[in-house]
Amino acid sequence: MQLGHISQLGETESDADDTTESDLELLITHSRAQNRTRVTEEEAEHLRALKRIRSALTKFDLSKNEVRVYLYLARFGAQKAQRIAEALNVHRTEAYKILRRLEKQGLVSCVFERPMKFVSVPFENALGNLIEERRQRVHQMEQWKKELMKTWESLPRTEAKKTRKETFQVLEGRRQVSVKATQLLEGCGSELLMQLSDENLLWLYNSPFFDDLDVIAKKRGVDVRIITNFSPTSTYVLEEINLGEGDFAYKSVEANPCYIISDNGQMLLLMERDDGGDGKPFAIWTNYRTLVNSFRMLFALVWKDPSEAIAMSEVPPTT
Repeated sequence: MQLGHISQLGETESDADDTTESDLELLITHSRAQNRTRVTEEEAEHLRALKRIRSALTKFDLSKNEVRVYLYLARFGAQKAQRIAEALNVHRTEAYKILRRLEKQGLVSCVFERPMKFVSVPFENALGNLIEERRQRVHQMEQWKKELMKTWESLPRTEAKKTRKETFQVLEGRRQVSVKATQLLEGCGSELLMQLSDENLLWLYNSPFFDDLDVIAKKRGVDVRIITNFSPTSTYVLEEINLGEGDFAYKSVEANPCYIISDNGQMLLLMERDDGGDGKPFAIWTNYRTLVNSFRMLFALVWKDPSEAIAMSEVPPTT
């Protein structure tokens, strides 16, 4: 499931207004004109799109030159390695190395003729190949985990009394927070409570969280309840996800804390720094019973208080 603006992939549109030498090198993949110092308004729009694509592809561990070579072939069709090297101002030997790496990743193929040429795989297929390669890598890591766990469990253990330790853990960035949210979900047996802003609801929607929730809720019969503020974003997400036998409520919670509580005694308190920094989201995970129970009581009060609910008759019709 994906929802959001393409600018989330990397640079924003304002970034493209400050055209750098690296950006002009990227523009060569769309226009053959060399030695540029200025761009037209139309080219600036194309450059913004190219920068977003470059930013997204580099997340698949492609170098900037590998991205440039792929985009050049996608734009101008089959080309000789020599022609690619000249057009993109890279050494011929380096061009061959880049083409071989792209070929191994399923982004480029050879045209067997004299002289030999290279052609790009269609963009949709290229993205599919990159994603599948990482899916296979994750699958392999999961197999390694099983094997390593068997090895670990084969080691002798000391007799120790198990005690429940109450701790805190600070998580930085949406990736870490998303992973921890999924762990809370996986450990959930019967109840999952969430009070989320529409923004937090959106980034969880753009992660695997709600896909996993759909499976776990059906398998275990988990009672899922969500409290969120009414907005076009929250309305869209709640229409798209499957809560099973669960439910949601629109409340005026803009100033309230955002959190996720699992019935196994764990909670995730979602926060965002407001200190003039980059606004990087973070969260605090804890299994302190007192704190978890306090937030569970808070959720119950907000859920049951009719004065906080947004009457559906007051909700404006969507267009």
